[in-house]
Amino acid sequence: MKRISSDQWLPILLGVAIAAAGWMQGWQWRQESLSAGAVDPLEVVVLQQQVDQLSRENEALRSLAQGGGEFAVPPELVARVEKQLGLSFVSTPVIHRLAGEELRDRVKASLEARYGEGGLEDRQKAYQLIGWLGTEDHLAGQLAALRAVGARTWFDEVSGEGWVTDRFQLANVPDQASLLRVLARILLEQHYPMAKGRICDDALRARDALHTGVAAAVESQFFQDNARAIGFMSLTQDTEANQLLLSLPPFIQGWSSFLSLEGKTYADQLARNGRDILKRKLHDPPQKTSDLMFLFERDVPERVVALPETPGEVVLEDQGGALGLRLWLDALGDVQASRDLAEAWLHDRWRLFATDDRSHHVVWCIELRDKAAADEACAAFCVLGAAIVGLTNDLVLGEAVEGSDGTWLRMDRVSDTGLRFTRTSSKKILSAIR
Repeated sequence: MKRISSDQWLPILLGVAIAAAGWMQGWQWRQESLSAGAVDPLEVVVLQQQVDQLSRENEALRSLAQGGGEFAVPPELVARVEKQLGLSFVSTPVIHRLAGEELRDRVKASLEARYGEGGLEDRQKAYQLIGWLGTEDHLAGQLAALRAVGARTWFDEVSGEGWVTDRFQLANVPDQASLLRVLARILLEQHYPMAKGRICDDALRARDALHTGVAAAVESQFFQDNARAIGFMSLTQDTEANQLLLSLPPFIQGWSSFLSLEGKTYADQLARNGRDILKRKLHDPPQKTSDLMFLFERDVPERVVALPETPGEVVLEDQGGALGLRLWLDALGDVQASRDLAEAWLHDRWRLFATDDRSHHVVWCIELRDKAAADEACAAFCVLGAAIVGLTNDLVLGEAVEGSDGTWLRMDRVSDTGLRFTRTSSKKILSAIR
């Protein structure tokens, strides 16, 4: 029988406690009904369903805690990734096994842990109001599906450990390559862990892209070294994964391609300048996605936006970055124009806030390099803003409009170089923000 480690006991004990509490509560309610001289059959059915659900959750927790055992990593793969990156593992890399159908739930749990309690739900609300996501999109579920569907390996950013699914076949060169990618992420995490404290989304995406890019370079080198042995073969994703990617919102697609493509380009450029340069950047990772998007030297002034006072309670504040601006503007269909405006990005900040009626609202401020860029952005924002709320006529700066969905939107030019996007559930709340 597989021995359960100490760090796996907590979820098991929690699951047992939850199930036991459910059983005790159900028994208490049933006894109270009996003492009152009447038993409602419907209540008994409902209670039994609740107990059954708690029992299933307990079993799921137990299964997740125990996993499918650990995977023995071939020493030659460990040695290879250490040699290529010029680093040694601080501790033995841990790779777990699990069934493929369990991976999505585990990825989702990891994402939720990484962003904190309510973090993904709050971001989803903000992203939907800004227009990065549609009203039917589910951020946590779609991100989890993107990483899990068709996957043979996965790196968990929270635990710093890796996973292989039951689809993984060590004899296959592509599977070995994907395992090397995970080993590279583990090695990087051991030497260059996430900084403590709050990190804005733009900085987090930039760091993730750098680590993803370095790991992708390790994987790519392995394919090159084994090209003669494996001959010509397609390295494209599974059809299922490709279909899923195409079905996801453009924002999530763009986020994913930024991590894999621009991350690798950035990592490759650093590596060409020498391993020491790459290590210094890993130690002090980029703080903005614009650092990876625009590799040439840019003379940009330092300016920071100031969010206005808003009514109600601040739920969450964060940053979209140049990547967020580019992906938002891509909806207009002119990729080059959106990239040019993203290059003019200096700073941005969005705030999700809630009022007493439990409705949520968002304000998003963007600072651009110069007046010409802000002029161009204003025109694009008025077109795109109208489309987001379902209107046929372009917005007019400073004028509040009611969308087809009942929300209110206003685009403001707050300075020569600053824009503000505000979307609320009522005109009254919108009028209070100036």
